[in-house]
Amino acid sequence: MITRITLCLRHQGRVENLKNVSFIPGINVVVGPNGSGKSTLLKSIYDCADCRRYEDVKTTYRYFNAEIMNPHRCQKPFTGVSGSLIKVRSRYSSHGETMRDVLGFFRFQEGDCLLFDEPEAGQDLEWITRIRKGLEEIKKDGCQIIIASHHPVFWKKANIIELRRGYIKKSLAHYNKIVSKR
Repeated sequence: MITRITLCLRHQGRVENLKNVSFIPGINVVVGPNGSGKSTLLKSIYDCADCRRYEDVKTTYRYFNAEIMNPHRCQKPFTGVSGSLIKVRSRYSSHGETMRDVLGFFRFQEGDCLLFDEPEAGQDLEWITRIRKGLEEIKKDGCQIIIASHHPVFWKKANIIELRRGYIKKSLAHYNKIVSKR
């Protein structure tokens, strides 16, 4: 699993000027507003040859974003019976249902590091809860999960990495303000 990444010069300025980011086993959530570098950090972990990843064991990285989670737009083919079912279901299902099916298609192994770019986007509270529970189950199988998210309130049991100082406090205050008005 990845324990730390030292970002290359190209990515340092795009991830709120951070140079080193540390991770723990289990679920890590990178939070911040638009433009703070959440997606850039995930992409750097996944495929930047110039960024330095520190691992405690050999790690396989799997990157999931909106493009990959949509079988109609994914460059990687969904093949076989499962792949055909995903393609058909995605025509008649919501994004959340399709995401569940796509995640069921992949076989994760102990030591995998799964990178999710905003898995809760476009989901209602019930689906966000299901996604979180599903990721907790995947974590039990020995996988490390790193999520880019705008919403720290949904990931309270995770290791939260704040890209912009004060973002968590501001987000929670805004959430509490909305809830207290009801």
